[in-house]
Amino acid sequence: MLIDTHAHIHFDDFKGDLADVFSNARTSQVTSIITVGTTPQDSLKALDFVMNPDIIALASGIELYATAGIHPHEASLGSDGLKVIGKLARNGKYQGLLVAIGECGLDYYRNNSPQAQQHEALEFQLQLAQELELPLVFHVRDAWEDFFAILKNYPKVRGVIHSFTGTTKEVEQALGYELYFGLNGIMSFTKDQAQLEAAKIIPADRLLLETDCPYLSPAPMRGQRNEPSFIKYTGEFLAELRGEQYSELINSTATNAKLLFELK
Repeated sequence: MLIDTHAHIHFDDFKGDLADVFSNARTSQVTSIITVGTTPQDSLKALDFVMNPDIIALASGIELYATAGIHPHEASLGSDGLKVIGKLARNGKYQGLLVAIGECGLDYYRNNSPQAQQHEALEFQLQLAQELELPLVFHVRDAWEDFFAILKNYPKVRGVIHSFTGTTKEVEQALGYELYFGLNGIMSFTKDQAQLEAAKIIPADRLLLETDCPYLSPAPMRGQRNEPSFIKYTGEFLAELRGEQYSELINSTATNAKLLFELK
């Protein structure tokens, strides 16, 4: 059983061949997919996607869920954008399908939005998640110090650091909270030994698998559009890296995903 905890299958990249994408996912034993919103418009698209009867029929055998959030790159959308996220998250018709707030966080690598606005957007989404008792999907890049400084004000936070590429230091800091670590295809091709060492020490009960498709295809599928079925390659790589049985790793990561996101 595999659960893709971070995908973007509502993107137009998959518009022409969704039937094949879902068929491939079933063949690879993917049982659930969480498609992640990054802006107000994109979050609405993700939520409508997982409610669409035609999409549900194509996904037969695979449970679909969504998130709503504002990515740090889009934090300059400001308070108007955040209000839309709040309205979407509180809309009862999405209950049971909306499983997290985010993708939200801090990204100082690109700084596509001013850091002050990134902080404002992150804190709004942290507060919203606590109000609704939902986990969060975090994006953190080159901003660990400020990220953990903000988290100190939210000791009961729970969620996942998506596409985690931190070091053992960040693993140890994150373990002070109810935070999980989402690992994807990056692990299969990174040359950064510090990232691999961090992946080895993540406790089995805090590890999640994800694709971030259509991005970050794992080896041996580099150069192709990523899709949920490719998650098995990341699972196989991590099992070998961590000295675990593949079956045990995918079962434990599926259990973790169900627990964090309260999936069926």
